[in-house]
Amino acid sequence: MNTGNNDTDKAKVAIIDSLKEFREMSVKQLENAGYTVLFQTDNGQEALQKISENDRLPDVCIIEEDLSSAKLLLEKYPDLKVLISSTEDDEESVTDMLEIGVSGYILKYADPDEMITAIDVLTGNRKYFSVGISFTVAEYFRNQA
Repeated sequence: MNTGNNDTDKAKVAIIDSLKEFREMSVKQLENAGYTVLFQTDNGQEALQKISENDRLPDVCIIEEDLSSAKLLLEKYPDLKVLISSTEDDEESVTDMLEIGVSGYILKYADPDEMITAIDVLTGNRKYFSVGISFTVAEYFRNQA
């Protein structure tokens, strides 16, 4: 399967969000920043189908607050970089996502450009988490050690 990115272009991104308006806003923001949106959909099953049809993994898959979609995609493609975009900053929500192996977690009410920063960090094989959840993330990883 083609994993996409080379050094001459920006990341290839997929967006999973149940609200079409939010998907379209994200697509516009990403395309304006020079990224290619491979596809957008409202659920993980459709994302799996689109990945299979295109025989191409996105470099980053942005998922809006959907634990089941994130889990489904990571079970099938454990190396996929999943970025959660959420309004939930409570310990349980963040920890649940960390436990399934997401690569990043941004808060929707943060700076709109944070999504761009997070994608750049994830494509550099690092993890990215919003400052608003940093204590929870630090505690989670400390307890894993």
